[in-house]
Amino acid sequence: MGTNLSQVFISNGETVIANGQTFNQDTSGIGVWDLDNSAFIDSALYKAGVDVTDEVAGTGADATTDVVNDNLTTVANPVWLYNNLQFVQGVAGNQLASPMINSRNIRRITHDPYDQTEGHKVVLTPDPTVFAPATIGDVSVRFVIRTQPVDQLSFYDGDSTNYTILSGSDVLPLGTFNTTNHKVISIDIAEEDYSDVETFLNKVVAGVGNHGLLSKMIAATDGATNCTLQSKHVGLIFDIAVANEAGDSMLADTTADNKIVPGITGQILGVGNPWQVLGEEIRCRYRQGNFNRMYLPQNPTTYTQADGKYNKIVIEYEHNWPTSTGIAPAGTLNQCVLYFDSDGAAVTASEGDFGTVFGVPDLTAAEKFIW
Repeated sequence: MGTNLSQVFISNGETVIANGQTFNQDTSGIGVWDLDNSAFIDSALYKAGVDVTDEVAGTGADATTDVVNDNLTTVANPVWLYNNLQFVQGVAGNQLASPMINSRNIRRITHDPYDQTEGHKVVLTPDPTVFAPATIGDVSVRFVIRTQPVDQLSFYDGDSTNYTILSGSDVLPLGTFNTTNHKVISIDIAEEDYSDVETFLNKVVAGVGNHGLLSKMIAATDGATNCTLQSKHVGLIFDIAVANEAGDSMLADTTADNKIVPGITGQILGVGNPWQVLGEEIRCRYRQGNFNRMYLPQNPTTYTQADGKYNKIVIEYEHNWPTSTGIAPAGTLNQCVLYFDSDGAAVTASEGDFGTVFGVPDLTAAEKFIW
């Protein structure tokens, strides 16, 4: 869903700005400002459950007697406890803040816990019962580069954080790109260079490690029965083709000689990894996401931490601002994105008070509220 004003607020701690602090007092956390009472909120913003009270026939002068069963009924649309809000990130000087939002205009709040990024992976497992150099001959292992990174930091990383590197320290080489078709990089293994499955796998791993491009693109590890080939970079997806001396495919499900079984695990983008959080932080600078500032600093502070493991809360809301404001046409959704972690560690189920404020009983699980 396209959004217009998209702001990102980052907290490197698991607690919200506490009630009792003034608007400009905090310099590091995320808070929810109650405009009607001029105070930060550190309790529930809304209730997703309603108490059910059963009435039974009374005696004497009473017509009925109320019996409370403490029976909570979950409602489809949680009941708001506050009217006018601002979401705020505490910084030194002017706070970063959302526009003033009436709670009736909030349409969706979603929570996703931290989920680690995993690169695209292929595991090659040769069948030792049919894998023999005398019948196979020379082998060609071909890496077909299907997709290249498209995330923010792969285009601009002014501080050279290299957060998109999933293993090692090599930046993505420009040689992976091809302007006409998919890039294909081959490793050739001669028949006399391997004698069994284990020595073949050793040659595959050594071939990747010694290759000028592949060594910067793919991490290769081997064992006695298989080898693992995994992307070192977010968004780098590749296929593997293995052919014998005659040019026949050696991979399972392609010919009668299924000498190698490939196991493919697709990339897991995850949630709240530093490359994602910093990418959104930089993108919001482009869109003037520091909404309430009257200037754009030349050297803005970066709040994403290299060891961050952030949970993510997205607040989507409608507005009625005219197009002439230069921000967005009316009738579409803006969003505030809140990232928070536990000082470099993943947030546990009930740690801190973001769960209390946003109605998420388990911060290790996804949650969604819709109005």
